Amino acid sequence: MTKEEEEAEKNRVSKLSDFKKEQELRKLNREILRLNMLRGINTGELYTIRGRYKLLLQEYGVPMMVWYGAVWLTTGSALFVLAEVGGMDTMAVLAYADQYTGFDMVSRVDPTLGKLGIILILNELLEPVRLPFVVLTVKPVMDRLFPPKV
Repeated sequence: MTKEEEEAEKNRVSKLSDFKKEQELRKLNREILRLNMLRGINTGELYTIRGRYKLLLQEYGVPMMVWYGAVWLTTGSALFVLAEVGGMDTMAVLAYADQYTGFDMVSRVDPTLGKLGIILILNELLEPVRLPFVVLTVKPVMDRLFPPKV
């Protein structure tokens, strides 16, 4: 786009009402999504898991990361509550791990921090379940929280 074309477009847009600007932005966003879809079809990316995930990130971006963070915090909090209510003995878990690894973590780890560490490890072990859950649910959740403006 040349400078003259850019200035002409700025001038045109400055004369639009807020409603007309919103309408035009919605139309442009739909066109961008359509073009990204066509690009995915032409390159074959649309037919791979990686390509679909990439398209999902392009479409939802930050909201998807926020949703992932919320799910991560929820699972971590649930594990923490279960550990507290269930009375998880951190030292027993570490002693069990020491048997298999040959390390002496029991004597070096504070029980409170050890509990948090074990909860973080358990939370990360849930990743193979959490990530597909987030990918499968991000569209319905975001559409419900932020209905698409057509």
